[in-house]
Amino acid sequence: MVTLLGLFRQLSYVNLLEMVFEAGLDLGLWRGIPPCSSALTKARDRLGPAPLQLLYERSATEWWDQTRGREFHGRRVVAMDGSTMKVPDTPENRAFFGVPGASRGRAAYPQLRIVGIRDVGTRLYRAARFAPYSCGELTLAHDLIGDVEPGSILLADRNFDSYGLLWDLYEKEAVDFLVRVRRNLVCRVVEQIAPGDAIVEVVLPGALRRRRPELPETWLLREITYRPAQGNETIRLFTTLLLAEEIARHELIDLYPDRWEDETGYDEIKTHLCGCTTVNRPLVLRSKLPHRIEQELYGLLIAYNSVRVTIAHAAAIVPCPPRRVSFVAALERIREAVRDMMQVAALRLAERYARLLAAITRVLVPRRPGRTNPREVKIKMSNYPLKRPAPA
Repeated sequence: MVTLLGLFRQLSYVNLLEMVFEAGLDLGLWRGIPPCSSALTKARDRLGPAPLQLLYERSATEWWDQTRGREFHGRRVVAMDGSTMKVPDTPENRAFFGVPGASRGRAAYPQLRIVGIRDVGTRLYRAARFAPYSCGELTLAHDLIGDVEPGSILLADRNFDSYGLLWDLYEKEAVDFLVRVRRNLVCRVVEQIAPGDAIVEVVLPGALRRRRPELPETWLLREITYRPAQGNETIRLFTTLLLAEEIARHELIDLYPDRWEDETGYDEIKTHLCGCTTVNRPLVLRSKLPHRIEQELYGLLIAYNSVRVTIAHAAAIVPCPPRRVSFVAALERIREAVRDMMQVAALRLAERYARLLAAITRVLVPRRPGRTNPREVKIKMSNYPLKRPAPA
């Protein structure tokens, strides 16, 4: 039921229970009347978040092994990124998750922070960590190091250019990285391979080496600099892929935009799976207590991964890259199929699944061009006065 709550985000508890009840009625699994929403809430509390966490971790591992996403020189490409999610404004959620600051005094809702590892080809979540808003993304990222598959290539933005994190990925987990770095970062050029391509020596911060004396004083990395065709900002990348004769500069420049697949994945979860909007439906999660939020989020990640792995299986039929398959269309076909599969005989499930895959492959999205629009806010601040807590 918790996974269904993640897949059918538009349905209330009552409507979701009615859907399951009607399906079970036809199969002779239910008698009497359907359970009420409070019964579902009590059942969720008895279950707790641990079984959903275990189910998420095992299913993510199994589906990860079943699929093969974007490869670069024979190695799987993954991305690491973080986001925030709004939760209902209850005293318990506010106390546990915290509320970020805002220009008008305080934010409207408590928020949690999430960081995940995602395959950029299938957008499948390999692992995720979440915590109260006050916990930084780098702290969560360190917890994910052991979940990155050895031999893969990690893409990340400027927020993850932490030498401690990157060193552990490279030395402990045998993971190469391609990470954007700050414009003002100082390094020494050791070898100029070509314009915009050099081997550089970076000095690890003294504060970091005092905390971790096993780290070296300096680190040789490859620096790639370029300016996108539709932009006036110079982008700097650091990578451990040092050999220019094996991997050319233009290949790394073409690879780095795949990091945006992680951003697209968060959009799929928030906007399309959860129907989250800025004003009308700002909440991603619906539970009113922190332990229910944890359980609900694992159910949501299972539901999202189930959609993505189904898309990957469908894309293999065409064949085409999984990210060419429309997530919006696939989500609706999967929701329809779930309703049908609840009521069809077991012998017909394989046939219905085959029809589902065929329907998913009929809607492909065009290849996205380079990003040309600047980041701009299209919704102005409200003219209504700020709602403040009533005086005690």
